[in-house]
Amino acid sequence: MTPESKELPGISKQGLRFLIFGALNTLATYAVYCVLVAFIAPQIAYAIVFALGIGLAYLLNSRFVFGSRMRASTATAYPLIYLGQYAVNAILIEVLVRAGLGPRAALAAALAVVTPLSFLLNYLLLGRRTATAQR
Repeated sequence: MTPESKELPGISKQGLRFLIFGALNTLATYAVYCVLVAFIAPQIAYAIVFALGIGLAYLLNSRFVFGSRMRASTATAYPLIYLGQYAVNAILIEVLVRAGLGPRAALAAALAVVTPLSFLLNYLLLGRRTATAQR
């Protein structure tokens, strides 16, 4: 194997970083949720960490996954990715559960569809400008 063949294409590296930073975001927001539920109702705690998670995802994906500058225009559009992701997840879970899949398996299956979709949407919003600037 040559050194060149060991290197992943740019989008593959971004995809790997997307998964790693997504996992870190999930762990961080889960930790905050665990602290918050000791003091406030679970739904309120979840709403807070969901919003924090969107902000943290924007920071991590902009800076470390795609290496793009954070801008007001992308920051205001970014939550739309998560609204869309939530909607697709909710629809898929509903359809899969009605088809007889258990709720845990339905979420796992939905995530297998939604995670690549989320990466694509993040790339279109944050990564395209970076790729264009590098040409």
